Amino acid sequence: MIWKRLFSISLLSTVLIAIAAPATIPAEGLYYIAAVTGDVQVKRRLWFGYDRAHQGDRLKLTDRIWVRNPQSSATVFCNHLNSWQVPVGKALKVSKGCSDSGILSDSGILFRADDLLAPGRDIESEELPYLISPRNTALRPNQPLTLRWHGVKQATHYDVTIKYLATPVWEKRVSEPIVDYPDSSQLRRDRDYFIVVTASTGVSSPENPNQEPAPTIALLTDDQEQELKKNLAQIETQNLDADAKAQGQAHLYHSTCQDLNYPNTCLNQNAIEVLETRIKAGTDNAAIYQLQADMYKRIGLKRQAQQRYRTALALATKANNLPLQAEIQEQLGEIAHNLEEYAEAVESLEAAEGIYLKLLNLEDPEAQGKLEQLRNDIEDSQGRI
Repeated sequence: MIWKRLFSISLLSTVLIAIAAPATIPAEGLYYIAAVTGDVQVKRRLWFGYDRAHQGDRLKLTDRIWVRNPQSSATVFCNHLNSWQVPVGKALKVSKGCSDSGILSDSGILFRADDLLAPGRDIESEELPYLISPRNTALRPNQPLTLRWHGVKQATHYDVTIKYLATPVWEKRVSEPIVDYPDSSQLRRDRDYFIVVTASTGVSSPENPNQEPAPTIALLTDDQEQELKKNLAQIETQNLDADAKAQGQAHLYHSTCQDLNYPNTCLNQNAIEVLETRIKAGTDNAAIYQLQADMYKRIGLKRQAQQRYRTALALATKANNLPLQAEIQEQLGEIAHNLEEYAEAVESLEAAEGIYLKLLNLEDPEAQGKLEQLRNDIEDSQGRI
């Protein structure tokens, strides 16, 4: 059941990356459609047939992509930060153009059926000055640091503290829910720092009894920063449009994780910001909104994630992208269940089920298992209404 599955700050398995520590469980590489024109179709392993390809669609090595005529084209961005121009005329597995090892990984990004979202862990109470950014994220060395949190009604000021263990390393009283940290170079690479905000009304960001521990931040090492710069430069060479480049950068930022059990070892904030740039520019690419929602979910801001998933769903519906609609509906159902919005959870999960019944090969045992788990989740939410 959903509530028995852990929204472990592990949406994860492990990451295959050049700048991460060795991992114990191999992660699957991450691939996505960077550009597509004309008649291009995709078939995933559990699907009954082919469906139209869309820019931003995430792929697996076993998926097939088919550029059906010379007037059409497709480019796949591979996990080793190179692009594959898909040949015309034949359905090919992604493994024909991309390797099974590289820098990008889907660990912690793609929706997984065994993620746990325990009910009732909504930290985003209107009465609390919960931290918005930077939250459960790594930071680049000397990166300008602006702290933002939820403003509390009737609060006249806020006391902001950055701590290492129980020791404050910086304190500031401000009147608005935002403050610049003056010198991030003072933060050490080998430490995890906690950020605590206390409002003048007496409430504090970690005092919610249902809340997880105070959000933390950490810094990349100099070696990791140099590797990151090299990989960002590689993305710049790939002739990607703005959305595809932002998607690649966001995945790369997330792939900095030193330890996937701790989100503050990943550049989650940088990923959110690069995607926000495209959102503010007016992109109608559902994959951009979905990926940012994934990142918000990862750092524990599920209300923010819910809003972005809803926009992503509207855009995926407008584009008639059924597979993405199903995935997002399932993600919305998980979050709604977590937030104890059980009727909405049922509605979203049933919508996902309806689409999967159209797309999946119902004779495949794995597809049958997915549908069975989804039905169990629906019944779990129904039983809580």
